[in-house]
Amino acid sequence: MDALANREVGTQARDHIRGLDGLRAISLLMVLIAHWAPPTYLDNVLEWGRSGLLIFFVISGFLITRILVDLAGKRRDIERIELLKGFYGRRFFRIQPIYYLALAFAIGIGLNDAVREDVIYHIFFVQNLANAMFRSDLGVYGPAFPWWSLAVEEQFYFFWAPIVLFLRPDAWKLSLFGAFSLAIGWRTFAWLSDFTQAHFLVTFGNLDSLAAGSAVAIITSAGRVTPTVKRCFYGLMVVGVAALCVVSLTEMSVGQAEFRSSFVCKVLADLPVYMIASSLIFFLAIGKATSAAKLLESRALVFIGKRSYGAYVYHQVVNYTFYFVVTPHLLEPIFGVKLGFRGSVEVCVFLTVTLLLAALSYKYIEQPIFRLRDRIYPATR
Repeated sequence: MDALANREVGTQARDHIRGLDGLRAISLLMVLIAHWAPPTYLDNVLEWGRSGLLIFFVISGFLITRILVDLAGKRRDIERIELLKGFYGRRFFRIQPIYYLALAFAIGIGLNDAVREDVIYHIFFVQNLANAMFRSDLGVYGPAFPWWSLAVEEQFYFFWAPIVLFLRPDAWKLSLFGAFSLAIGWRTFAWLSDFTQAHFLVTFGNLDSLAAGSAVAIITSAGRVTPTVKRCFYGLMVVGVAALCVVSLTEMSVGQAEFRSSFVCKVLADLPVYMIASSLIFFLAIGKATSAAKLLESRALVFIGKRSYGAYVYHQVVNYTFYFVVTPHLLEPIFGVKLGFRGSVEVCVFLTVTLLLAALSYKYIEQPIFRLRDRIYPATR
């Protein structure tokens, strides 16, 4: 759909949606704070890390499906298998280089034995399944433990891309409906079976948030957004906010330990978050959330959002490197001090270092790789 058509249906230009970088930055900050030093009074109200990750999934589902829908529109001019190869190739250049760099660094300096032992799973992005089946604790992979979510995304797009590129739109919708059903069903099964953290480590448990973003991409790419569709998303937003309030109040009333082992938390608590996130993205995409877009377009949030992938990959590597390499091998022997950060100080120090590293990575590693990618796969840009 060309730019004129976008303006006619009220959607923004295909190359940029105002506010998405800011929303990505907020989701990143939620994850980082949860991993480093979650304030107790906030952690008792909401699972900040999980909520931030769900927003990431919705954004990712939206953006990648948007790309796939655009590629599907080129099927008359380019062989579908070539489009698929181009998509996978561009995806490789986006995700793998700094991921493998961070993985090699973590193994090279001995940050975690479990990562070294299970390196083959990390290389092929199936560490989430290995963690669920062979390891008892999510934190066993140390600096690499957040990367299970990257494996979830890679597995989803491995199957979702052929569906969009080879099948008709009716099959897309049926697949998304199946994804929502499978996600709820899997989390219910995992809870009933007491599969500890398998309810979200396994890709099935995250399909609904990814599908929510994908559905928004398909709806906003269809060429028309009717008033009825807008009213549906307004309703979805209102219901999501109300449900999130109920979930938070329930957790505060029954206590964190009891609530987070409950059916509501393990199976249903994701729904309000991705309902709100997908509704917001819908209104950002059609240019109707101008106030939210203005707030999300602040220079600081846009800066962080554009570098959020690198920051996500590096953030626990920074943390573990400081505590298990820098402190025992440099600070203690040379200066005789053992630094330990707590609370807001830990967040500020590690956030600064992580964002600096992500900014350098974006400029000197990622952007040159993107230029190489565009030369190799120009037809699927």
